[in-house]
Formats: sequence, structure tokens, C-alpha cells
Amino acid sequence: MSSDQLIISRLTSGIKKLNTIKIPKEIIDIAKNLIIDISGVTFAGSRTKSASLIYSLAEETYLEGNCEVIGMEKKLNPAGAAFVNGALGHSLDFDDNCYAGVVHGSSVVFPAVLACAQQNKLSGTQLLKSFIIGLEIQFAVAKAFSNDIYHKGWWTTSVFGSVGSTAGTASLLGLKTNKIKNALSISLSGVGAVRAIRGTNAKHYYCGKSAENGILSSNIAKKGATGPNDVFEDRNGILKILNDNEFNYELIKNIGDDFSLLDPGVDIKKYPVCYASHAAADGINSILKSKKIKIREISQVICTVPPIIASNLTYNNPTTVKEAQFSMQFSIAMIIKFGSIKLNFLDDRYILDEDTKKLMEIIDMRVGELPNNIKKSEIICPEWSYVKLVDKSGNYYEKFMGAPIGSAKKPLDQAMLFNKFKSCIEFSGISQSPDYLYDKLINIEEIKNCRKLF
Repeated sequence: MSSDQLIISRLTSGIKKLNTIKIPKEIIDIAKNLIIDISGVTFAGSRTKSASLIYSLAEETYLEGNCEVIGMEKKLNPAGAAFVNGALGHSLDFDDNCYAGVVHGSSVVFPAVLACAQQNKLSGTQLLKSFIIGLEIQFAVAKAFSNDIYHKGWWTTSVFGSVGSTAGTASLLGLKTNKIKNALSISLSGVGAVRAIRGTNAKHYYCGKSAENGILSSNIAKKGATGPNDVFEDRNGILKILNDNEFNYELIKNIGDDFSLLDPGVDIKKYPVCYASHAAADGINSILKSKKIKIREISQVICTVPPIIASNLTYNNPTTVKEAQFSMQFSIAMIIKFGSIKLNFLDDRYILDEDTKKLMEIIDMRVGELPNNIKKSEIICPEWSYVKLVDKSGNYYEKFMGAPIGSAKKPLDQAMLFNKFKSCIEFSGISQSPDYLYDKLINIEEIKNCRKLF
């Protein structure tokens, strides 16, 4: 295979093409909403217990610098800021999700390009474009691998996040062709965490490391370091090691013509828990509101879900915040008790509450197939849910949710996005006005120096 046919070469061509074309307004608008969302959840993440652990490690490990640690009024060098912001952005599992590879995109790419832009005093327009480039490259590679790699047990955010953060930073730094190839090769040579990390601090730690990887890989390539440009195709490359040589080359040919930000699109979460529980939560909420059922009347809740949901929501009786975020029982219990799942519910007072524990005992999650009565025309995402609520009189109420509110198929409207952002800013406890920050982010092109973004 010639060097021009290598996957790294094709990805490099995609980066260069995205850098030269005019990005469609529809894509820009989506990207700005994602920046608003990831900024908000990172502010909120700065007030988690793990935030102090992450920052204390970073303070010992990295140098001071010009790059902001969001929500903490601290500054580190680019690698340190990317690491901390990546970890904080994912610490609440409130960041966006994409079914190209089942990845979290913004919490990896945005911290890397933000740190790079702040270090080099670049504009909001440059930051926005590099963010889009990073996401598109990450999603293109993920689609070409298919979701099989996720089902095999790889945490795909760690696997594909590094290529996205590297693509974004390499673009911002203006690297030439060979140095882009080396940056991507170096980045991809060391990727991969396993899905066993769910429910622990390791999950957002590796999100931060993937953001940091983009900074380090681009900078060392800029200095002249080389990487294996056949990192995909080598007999010991990642195609063989991670995915039994399965890779759809067609899906990386049209980067810059087709946009993954449109198809499959990106899901912005309504609730601060694993996305796998959202469809069921919306389904139960719909039943409770439409039928006006009281909590004391409920006998049983049955959530029929596909295998991907059961593989993520493994904590039936959570005892910690991290476990609760990966528990169908906790999510549904909060919906039944409060009609929502809010940031302040991620606390021992709610998780260990005796009434909550009793309620979780009547919530049953089962793996099953799509119901026969569901038409193919229904809006259906991979993490659909079919819920059934039984009352104490034996009456039952059913609801199929093909996609939760906030999904790419049912996106949050601008008011809902702002309300989520506002709740995150208020949760963080910072003094800045949510309206002021939102206005800056929605008009990010007006920022001349990204050091002044926040």
C-alpha cells in the first residue's frame, strides 16, 4: 500500500480540506451549541469531589501557564489545562454523546483546542473551526470502525478521542502535512481504555488524558518527532489489535463533504446521568404526567432495553455518586419522586435515602427486542426503551421511547439548552452571570483572544 493510501494520509487530507472550505452555517450553529453545553457541564464538574483530586494531581504534575481551568480560577500550561478540563467536562457524565462509535466528543476535543487557542492567543473563530475539525475527524474514524469496537469492551471515547483532540490542535497550530501525519500517528499509537472503568473516577480521568494527548502529540510532532504512519495497517496496528482488521474506508473518503455533526448528529443530555437511562426516564415521566399517577400507587416499573443499555447500567443498588450515574434504578426513582434528575440529586442524601432504596427495589430492567408493534418509521436510536408501569390495582401503562429528549433526533431547543447551561453555572457557584457567559459563547466569533473567553 502506498503512503497516500494509508488511513493516516486520508485523515490528514480530510483535516486540510476542512481547513480550506467554508463550513456550512448549520454545522457552525451545532458546534456553537456544543461549546455552550460542554462549557456549562465543565463549570458544573469543577464542583465535584473528584475535581479537587484531579486538580491536585495536575498541580503536582504540570507547570503554571496561560490556559484556564474552567470554573476553578486556576491556570496551567496547555497539557495540564486540557487534562483537567477534559476530566471535569466528563466528571458528571452530563456531556454530549455521539453514536458514531458511541463516543463523547466535546469533552475531549474542546479542552484540547481551548488550551491550544489560549496558549497562542488565537481567536474564537479559529477555536470554533478547529473544534469542528476535531469532532469530524474523531467521528469519521469511529464510524469507519463501527460500533463493534464498543461492544467488544473498548471505551471508544479513549480510543477515538485522542485522534479528535490531535486533529483539532494540529489544525490550530498550522502543522504541515508530514507533521499532521506524525501527530496523528503518535496520538493513535497509545490509545485505549476498557469499559470496565464505568462508575469510577477512571472514566473521566481517561477523558482528560485523551484531551492532553492531542496537545502533546501535536507539539512533539511540531518539534520533529515521528510516528508510525501505518499505525492502522501494520500487522500489529490498531486495526488488527482493536477490531479484527474491520474498517470501512468509504466512511473517511468524504470528510468535508459529509458531516457527522449532521449524521448521525450529536446528543445533548437532558439529565446528568449515563445517556443509556434517558429514554426510559422520559418514558416513565410521560406516563406519570399523562395518567397523573401518584408514587404510592406504583407497584412495579419494568424497563425493557437493548443489550447496549444493560451493559452500561450495571448498578442495580448504587451506593456512590458514580454508581448512581450508571443505574437505571436510581434514574427512574428520581423521575418518580421528583419528575426530573437534577445535579443536586447526585449526593448521598438522595442515593442512600431509605425511601429511594425501597423505590429502586420495584424497578426492573430487562434486556429484550424491539416490540412487534413498533414501526420502522419510528424515531429509534440504539438506546431505546420500552417501559411499563403497573399500579397496585393491577392496571398497567406502557410507553415506547425510541429516542430521548435531547438526542440528535429530538434536539433540545435553544431555551432548554440555556436552562441547562444556567443550571450548570448556578451549580458551580461561580460569580459570573449565566446570561453573560452564554452570550459570549453564542457569539464566540467575536472573541479576538481566547484567553478572554471565560
